[in-house]
Amino acid sequence: MLASLLLATTLATSAAPRSRAAEPQIAISVDSARGEVIITAGPYDLPNMPPDMAEMHMGTPQVLRFDWPVDGGLRGFNLSMQTADGKPLPKSIIHHLIAVNFDRRQIVYQMVERLFGWGKETDPVMLPSGVGVPLAKGQHLGVYAMWHNDSGRDIHNAYLKMTLAFIPKSRLQNPVLPMYVDVNNHIGGVTTFDLPPGKSTRAYDFEFPLSGRLIGIGGHLHDYGVAVRFEDAETGKVLVRLKADRDGKGEISKVGRFIWGFHEEALPIEAHHRYRVVAEYDNPTGKTIAQGGMGHINGVFSPNDMAEWPVLDLANADIQRDIAALPTYNEMRASRPAKAHDSREAMDMKSMPMSKPPADSGSASASDMQDMPGMPGMSRLQQRADSTHH
Repeated sequence: MLASLLLATTLATSAAPRSRAAEPQIAISVDSARGEVIITAGPYDLPNMPPDMAEMHMGTPQVLRFDWPVDGGLRGFNLSMQTADGKPLPKSIIHHLIAVNFDRRQIVYQMVERLFGWGKETDPVMLPSGVGVPLAKGQHLGVYAMWHNDSGRDIHNAYLKMTLAFIPKSRLQNPVLPMYVDVNNHIGGVTTFDLPPGKSTRAYDFEFPLSGRLIGIGGHLHDYGVAVRFEDAETGKVLVRLKADRDGKGEISKVGRFIWGFHEEALPIEAHHRYRVVAEYDNPTGKTIAQGGMGHINGVFSPNDMAEWPVLDLANADIQRDIAALPTYNEMRASRPAKAHDSREAMDMKSMPMSKPPADSGSASASDMQDMPGMPGMSRLQQRADSTHH
């Protein structure tokens, strides 16, 4: 998907020579009392990057593979970076992180499922009680990332911590699945594109293979991005426009999100109807920025019939190309698979404080949701501030 992404499980490399560091390891644990799967990976060496380097192009992406340890549903996620002794590191050094489910297909593309995404503008995600993305124990997952350390100093022995909230299968009342569409998707290739000077847009038309309801939506843009739109391509109606929060230099701190709702207020989606995603940019530099643009939407989709979800066909050429573009750390290094354990403490190492998921409150509604990039969700007041709904 993003061929410029650096593996979330291998050490960052740079042109400058440096001493050989320890290979990163992954640890997985289950805290049943809190309903959390905690994944910690590291250590990483992250060399400092000049501020004007918008991207890191450091070889093909490589994926840290692991098996999901519980039966149930993924309800939320939070990511942090920290030192070996638990001191927090800047959130912005995670430029992108993508979680992959190798056992399920995406809804739009012949690609394996991108379970959730994280960027420097992302806040923690939590779905309401009873709502989650179905995951069976033993399903094959992975993560890959691109780092962007512009802190002004090299960072050594950094650790990535993912805290994934889950609900048991018996309490999964409303199964939902992720939806991802990019304005410049190339299976097995890059999704970034050259960004011309001034105002510009890039668009992609697509269809859903099944009907359902779109519960919420979030967006991702690079710097100088103005907004990302989701449209009905057959009528031209803008269904939602997600605006970017930018500073005076055009650097993005957040992209808007919108939640329609979980029941009849959710946005109806018609199978085989043309829709469109559009990325809007305004590049004031006066020059084309090579590979400077990106734009996609991520959503929470509730199928009318879960059995109609497209089947993952491992013999399909696009699926094979997609997986081949994501060589795994385990395959390349022949490391032993990570094992999970159940512990109230969850991790031996110290960790950054994490907010506790809200107590279960019965039926799910839009107002129950916390901020949800990747699988978007927010209060109604936040929606009005972050996006325009038509």
